[in-house]
Amino acid sequence: MNIKANENNISVKPYKANSIGAFYDNTAILVTGATGFIGKGILEKLMRVCPNIAAIYVLIRPKKDQTIEQRFKELIDDPIYDSIKVNHPSLLSRIHLIQGDVSLPDLGLSPADRTMLIEKVNIVFHLAATVRFNEPLNVAVNINTKGTARVIQLCKELKHVISVVHVSTAYSNAHLSEIEEKVYTTCFPPSTVIDICEIEDKTLIDLLEERILKIYPNTYTFTKNLAEQIVSNNCDCLPVAIVRPSIIGASLEEPCPGWVDNVFGATAVFLQVGRGILRAMIINKDARLDVVPIDYVIDTIMCAAWHVTLDCDTKTKVYNCTSNASPLKWGQLKDIYVECCIKTPMNNVLWYPFCILLTNRYVYNVLNIFLHILPAFIMDTFLKLRDKRPTMMKINNYLNQLLIAIEYFDTREWTFHRYNITEMMRKVKTLEDGNIVKLDLQDMDWKNLYWAHQIAQVFGLIVFLAVIGYLALVVCNFVH
Repeated sequence: MNIKANENNISVKPYKANSIGAFYDNTAILVTGATGFIGKGILEKLMRVCPNIAAIYVLIRPKKDQTIEQRFKELIDDPIYDSIKVNHPSLLSRIHLIQGDVSLPDLGLSPADRTMLIEKVNIVFHLAATVRFNEPLNVAVNINTKGTARVIQLCKELKHVISVVHVSTAYSNAHLSEIEEKVYTTCFPPSTVIDICEIEDKTLIDLLEERILKIYPNTYTFTKNLAEQIVSNNCDCLPVAIVRPSIIGASLEEPCPGWVDNVFGATAVFLQVGRGILRAMIINKDARLDVVPIDYVIDTIMCAAWHVTLDCDTKTKVYNCTSNASPLKWGQLKDIYVECCIKTPMNNVLWYPFCILLTNRYVYNVLNIFLHILPAFIMDTFLKLRDKRPTMMKINNYLNQLLIAIEYFDTREWTFHRYNITEMMRKVKTLEDGNIVKLDLQDMDWKNLYWAHQIAQVFGLIVFLAVIGYLALVVCNFVH
């Protein structure tokens, strides 16, 4: 996929500002992936701390049963926006919905919308992606890799661009144990992978995917790596930041303690630990995990848009958005979580919560039969006898699939270099409003933090849940 040269011949100069707020004053911002976890947080923070923003353009794709207006209403109805509606109601009128789709040619934009964005947008946050680990290669490439190329093409046409932030993942190079803040190449160049996927030869695509999965854990991490290369190779005329979050957990403080917008992936797995359904997992209990609160990720993204403009050169800058808090191991996290669930039980608990973590697959297979499959079979039989729909074996099969998906990440550990993050942290402290962002987690207490996490309200009840972002877990919350 070829990206055209910058038609506007933009010469980007260092953009000086003595505060985060001043940097965003009177700017027009484009956000892709705004309906996702990070996207919702970015919108809320921008409106809350940067009220002088001129406009926020939100790229939203329609669904079969929802228009973009309906999807945005669903987004803005989240309680985290209540304070915005009360304190800054006029800001909502500055959000402009743009129908588009990163999986379509030219982002699915109408000519009029594209022209308008080219004329007005200054800052771009590209968050849109498919995060499904088992996504077919051609689908993941089209959304994560080609979608990024399409966004970069638009960015190179912007007439008044200030900076661009591409959000990747800290695990885009998960096959390496030590990851620096640089873009790594792959043995499969992005252009080659894209060309093979565009041919639509299923046999050839399957063969390529098979080779890729011998090195990378899934198509998600691989295509995010390809996207990073696309950004690095085609942005020599733009100030661009690549932000790589690790495991994204519930919020530490903002927009409220314990905010999270979903219970999917590994979160769903550990929710079943609290209910007593899941009682054994293949996890290296002594391996370190890297969890970062969502508000830390949002602050890093917002600051990166400013920090990348300080240098005269336009070399792509990478930020490993990882934790510098005291190390936390999977075993410790499990203990904190189980303790929390015992002290404050969740609704619909079936068995006393406990969970065995082990790395021996043969032992796990035996435990899986006696702790998961057999109890699920008995429960479903009991439900059938009562003319109820059997669900336990279905839940068990679903959990098995999720456990397989996250096994690569909970049996290994990584070392992430943080030079650019540390340098940005130092410079942010010199700003007039540097206290509106949090880039340092050294004083975070894991146990106290996760006891404070309020996750969701279900039928008027606050449910104590364990939470993490997509790839692993974040813990402990309270119920009434």
